[in-house]
Amino acid sequence: MNKPKIKLIVAAVAALVAELAVPILVGTASAAPPVFAQAFVRPDRFKALTGTALTVCATPTAATTGVTENQVVIVIPTDSGATDFALNSTAANWTAWNDNLPAGSTFWPGMTSGTTHATSVSGHTVTFASGDLTVAGGQVCFKVAGLTLAGAAVLTNGSAVSSTGITGGTLYAQDSAGPTISNQTNWAYTVTTDDTIVVSAVVPPNFTLALDGYADAFATNLDPTAIVSTAGRTATISTNAPGGWIAWAKDLYAGLHSVTSSYTIASGLMNPYPTQTKVVGNPFFDLIPSGGGVGREGYVMDVTINTDAAAGCTVGLDAAYGSLTGFGGGVLDNTAYQPIANCTGATPATSDGDILNLVERAVIRGGTPAGTDYTDSITVVGAGNF
Repeated sequence: MNKPKIKLIVAAVAALVAELAVPILVGTASAAPPVFAQAFVRPDRFKALTGTALTVCATPTAATTGVTENQVVIVIPTDSGATDFALNSTAANWTAWNDNLPAGSTFWPGMTSGTTHATSVSGHTVTFASGDLTVAGGQVCFKVAGLTLAGAAVLTNGSAVSSTGITGGTLYAQDSAGPTISNQTNWAYTVTTDDTIVVSAVVPPNFTLALDGYADAFATNLDPTAIVSTAGRTATISTNAPGGWIAWAKDLYAGLHSVTSSYTIASGLMNPYPTQTKVVGNPFFDLIPSGGGVGREGYVMDVTINTDAAAGCTVGLDAAYGSLTGFGGGVLDNTAYQPIANCTGATPATSDGDILNLVERAVIRGGTPAGTDYTDSITVVGAGNF
């Protein structure tokens, strides 16, 4: 056989082989499944070697049409660090929940929160039974946790602290009969040394006691036949002391003093004058007008509760200050601070603005020396119980 004929035969055989081989190769090629429009798998914790739950969300595409999905499969990545991800091997421990899913999403079709469990756990692949997906359904989600939301985690993070060392995460929905995958998305994971931010703050101790004014005149001239009162002042107290607060008062003269008359209407009650029947530390009492030939003289401070601020501590008055009828009060002392009120309660017994009313009252006898300069100066202080 001559050489031209041999070349012609070889060329014909090669063409025939190529014609036969191309259909075979084309027929065996497999196209990648369609991807979800969007999908994510979010762990509750990124910290290495820490148990975590997962929130799984996906938005199907038109590829779901014609496929009746009955499974969703989560492939947990592989951690190439010293310690790989650890999966609880008991499928019944992997539970689907509808807890804290993203706004606008719906619970994954075919699942019942707290009742749907994984059907299988094989290596890093966890399979859940589910329902059919639709494009109109929008984003669908479920949370993967243990038998209870707060129970033992079914997934424990690995040890790698670089995302490049974590590979192979996949999420897909399928009809198990084929199986036919309708939508599939690869997802990434990271593991960190820690995933928390420790926030620190200081609330400094505070205490304020503010008077609404610094002068308090008697409404009318003092009178032997009547008990006369001042308009009164308020003391507003706020504190973040966990034990509440205490307020004290001390005056300058232990009474109303007149320089021009060289006389002091002593705090307390002289009944009858000059017998002092009420002294510092006595329980609060009412003044009594003079009359019937009996001269009485007295000067007191009355303390009442204007506002017991909501929550926090409860305001209480000292037994030495107050008034049963609005005509009395307690004895002032010019040698030592006397407690007038306090605020107590279960810790933290703080105060957001308690208010005390402070009113002075007096009665004179017919023989009380005249004077236009009777005065006293009352100092009101307080402290928080820190």
